[in-house]
Amino acid sequence: MSQALRTFIQDVETELKPLHINETHAIWEAATTGTPEANERAKKSQAAVLRFWADMDRFTAAKQFLEEGMAEEPQDARQIQLIYLSAAKSQQDEETIDKTTQLEKEIRQAYTNYRAQIEGESLSNNDLAKILAKSDNSDKVHQAWEASKQIGPEVAEIIRELAKVRNQAARKQGYRDFFQKSLVLNEIEEDHLARLFLELEEVTSEPFKQLKAEIDHARAERFGITEKELYPWHYGDPFFQSPPEIYDLDMDEYFAEKNPTVIATITYDGIGIEVRDILERSDLYPRPGKDQYAFSLDLDREGDIRTLNNLEPNHCWNTTLLHELGHAIYNKYIDRHLPWLLRIPSHSLSTEAVALLMGSLTNDRDWLSQILRVPEAQADLIAQIAAARERAGGLTFTRWCLVITNFEREFYADPEQDLNTLWWDLVEHFQFLHRPQGRNAPDWASKIHIALFPVYYQNYELGHLMTAQLRFYLQQEVGGLVGKRQAGEWLVERVLRQGAKEDWAKHIETATGEPLNMRYFVKTVM
Repeated sequence: MSQALRTFIQDVETELKPLHINETHAIWEAATTGTPEANERAKKSQAAVLRFWADMDRFTAAKQFLEEGMAEEPQDARQIQLIYLSAAKSQQDEETIDKTTQLEKEIRQAYTNYRAQIEGESLSNNDLAKILAKSDNSDKVHQAWEASKQIGPEVAEIIRELAKVRNQAARKQGYRDFFQKSLVLNEIEEDHLARLFLELEEVTSEPFKQLKAEIDHARAERFGITEKELYPWHYGDPFFQSPPEIYDLDMDEYFAEKNPTVIATITYDGIGIEVRDILERSDLYPRPGKDQYAFSLDLDREGDIRTLNNLEPNHCWNTTLLHELGHAIYNKYIDRHLPWLLRIPSHSLSTEAVALLMGSLTNDRDWLSQILRVPEAQADLIAQIAAARERAGGLTFTRWCLVITNFEREFYADPEQDLNTLWWDLVEHFQFLHRPQGRNAPDWASKIHIALFPVYYQNYELGHLMTAQLRFYLQQEVGGLVGKRQAGEWLVERVLRQGAKEDWAKHIETATGEPLNMRYFVKTVM
């Protein structure tokens, strides 16, 4: 490696590290407090990172090193590649940076402090979720569903403006729009993704149609209405991204009065992975002013890893905690001897795969009996129902992911179009839901990912494919996951320790011995 290349990489790390740490701390503070001051600090810290990567000299140098192939060692080559990609994502002028961070700040502030209102009462997302999941009263679930969309009109026009700003920066770089730019610079080929998602649409269409008919029958019976009278609020979730409970089993009763953090600790102890330190640093329970969602955050790439949750003793939040800790252990167990720039997951889809793998355990037969201590007499029946739920969840989420991904592609193609109609056209096409009569509201804008985590949802679906592949090889090589320390060792050595040494496609092949193969996922939902 030339001295110039060595110096360039070291300078990037030295300058970026404090900016990154300042940004992650500001993001954490904004999410846990929701104050205007914290959001302003988050805005400024994000702008500082954007300005760092927007530097034209840095971008030009990275591009030149990359094109000339000056890195002789694989780790050096990967660092240059990641520097180039990060710089390319941020090539924008000062005015664009200011606009972007200001708009994102306004949107983040709105989502963080938003609480739905029903008849003068303020309700959290957890409150709405309980009504949608548990009530059998059409009027009540309709009210809750409508309330879940109240944030949409508050942020829709800001999101639309933000999309234009993102597009403008992308087109200056020669991309068609922000959607294309995001995929390319996250090492995903748009044509390949389109073909893959078309194939997923085709192979899941008939199984989902059958599942949807089963759901419709059960939900109509539950609410005492005909299937033609079913609307989106009857499906137990604000977006129908997960299936409602249609089996004669309430999973929540098995989690009632049990501490999710204790269950999670026992789960991870069983595979020889320590999470107590992560939980101690995390913000786990709901309160006013706090972000109502869930995420994991590595603040310094040196061990300060935290999760934000809003835990309740039910199936959903136990699943979520295991999921977020899946993200967290990925960051924790990355080899600390790797260069700082490589101490990140190989790709967003890779960390999603591990998180999904861990979150899915709440439907696993061995986990239900060994960890949750479901009586053996009930475990087999519950496991059968849980397996059916898992299959239904995979189908339902895939169809939902097709909605989001296709919406974002069309959204960035023309942010000025009738997005309200586009949204419901896609919902009807992919999810087979009835559009509410006469509805013309920005329901799309009530989904936070579209605004603040744009062009991300394909990573969830690709993560599902990778999860199925990892699960197959874990079963084949160590006999499963629950309570098996060999499984934890396999995950750490094959997946987590590797960090970003390879791109995601090579990483999957290195870990499992074959490229990403959708057949493992398809088998689970057919």
